Amino acid sequence: MEKKKIVIVGGGISGLTAGVYALKAGFETEIYEKNSIVGGECTGWDRDGYHIDNCIHWMIGTSSGTALNKIWQEVGAVGEGVEIIQADKMYTSELNGEKITLWKDIERTRQELLALSPRDKKEINRLMEYVELATHVEVPAEKPNEMWTAVDLIKMSGSVRKAVKLFKEFAGTDTQDLMDRFHHPLIKCMISDFCTRESLGYSFPMAYGNFASGDGGIPRGGSRAMALRMQKRFESLGGKVFTNADVAKIILPSGGIANGIKLTNGMRINGDYIICACDTDYTYGHLLKRTYMDPALKEMYDNRKAYPVYGMFQAAYAVDCDADVIGGDVMLDCRDLKFADWVNDRMSVKSYAYEPGFAPPGKQIVQVLLGLKEEAFDYWMELYKDQPAYVDKKKEIAGLLQQKIEERFTEYRGKMRILDTWTPVTYHRYCNAYKGYNQSFTITKYSTKNSYPSPLVKDIDNVVLAGQWLNPPGGLPGAAVQGKFAVQRILRKENRDIKI
Repeated sequence: MEKKKIVIVGGGISGLTAGVYALKAGFETEIYEKNSIVGGECTGWDRDGYHIDNCIHWMIGTSSGTALNKIWQEVGAVGEGVEIIQADKMYTSELNGEKITLWKDIERTRQELLALSPRDKKEINRLMEYVELATHVEVPAEKPNEMWTAVDLIKMSGSVRKAVKLFKEFAGTDTQDLMDRFHHPLIKCMISDFCTRESLGYSFPMAYGNFASGDGGIPRGGSRAMALRMQKRFESLGGKVFTNADVAKIILPSGGIANGIKLTNGMRINGDYIICACDTDYTYGHLLKRTYMDPALKEMYDNRKAYPVYGMFQAAYAVDCDADVIGGDVMLDCRDLKFADWVNDRMSVKSYAYEPGFAPPGKQIVQVLLGLKEEAFDYWMELYKDQPAYVDKKKEIAGLLQQKIEERFTEYRGKMRILDTWTPVTYHRYCNAYKGYNQSFTITKYSTKNSYPSPLVKDIDNVVLAGQWLNPPGGLPGAAVQGKFAVQRILRKENRDIKI
């Protein structure tokens, strides 16, 4: 029989995952990516002999035995010959001369917290209890929820029970509510340094629990190397990747069936099925009319209080020193640098000393992330119209952040120089990211109960969505899982077994 063809829009992690599974399921498969390289936001680039990594701080699914790890193995992200770097701590938070570290060893963290703030003993023990519970919760990655059977629920019962208990404990609360349970200001900072204050109350214990479980490693080589391994796996199975191939729209002649896609250069590509593995704001409004948007997704775009997104100012620095005095990720106070209401008062400083190949011998690279609120996007987009002003502002902020680093880590004083800076505009230009955010909407206590949008497009039977926007708050695991699920949904439409 002649193979049916799947055309995938977007060569990020979700598109590459969908591509591998589509080939395994027997479809002819092509990926069309607007940029010159695959990976989407999971990428990196080179500057002056240094490598800047844009994505992976730690990645869920690196430990064997889980459904998510099986995906990463099958798509070539991890596996034989790929070293997994295991850190002994998630990050360190500092404030007013004090610091606390989230160790992989939960008991060690508990003891440090108790020593820091005996007054918070009850809440510290309570929080660590739920972190421990979260170490046993797995990311469901076997099949889409709508295809679960009673047998599937029984198989997942242990993990599901623990998750339900965790979710029930924090029902109706957000991260700010969790912070308010504590007296010590550093503990409050520690909690919100990783999870935004608007995120649901279980976000911090879930994130820390995932890391402490040992399932949060870093594939050697970083983000770009992982994406390129996935491309290699896809092509080894017979798939075709077309880069510098910007998709303008999905071709819809009539009858609720798409014929294929049209590129911005006018070329038409035929396909039996189309997987949109790109930003949903681009899918609806460019590839398709906004009227096709799922009501749950429309609610996310319309209700900005209930589904916030964020922005980031980031900078990379070359350091003429190979001593790793930072030791991973450190969160610092930067209230004195706040120049607008939409700027966060905390900054993340990350050392990449664990990747010596990212810098010339005897040197290293350090990167900084400064969180921004959603409204920062409009500021940066307006400033971008004046290129000299845009460049000068980036340089100014990067310089201030450098001063802050050199004040805290005096060994680097006079040894740092700016390599590169990037803003919400970067993500918007490179990946069509909504509001220039590299993740998805945040689910809050103001969100509706039916928080997750449909991956199917109403009135168009052969277009399926994939990507992190279907899995708020997004991230690599959600992107990969939804890539696999997109193919399983197509198999269901074909009345075929969804096992691949």
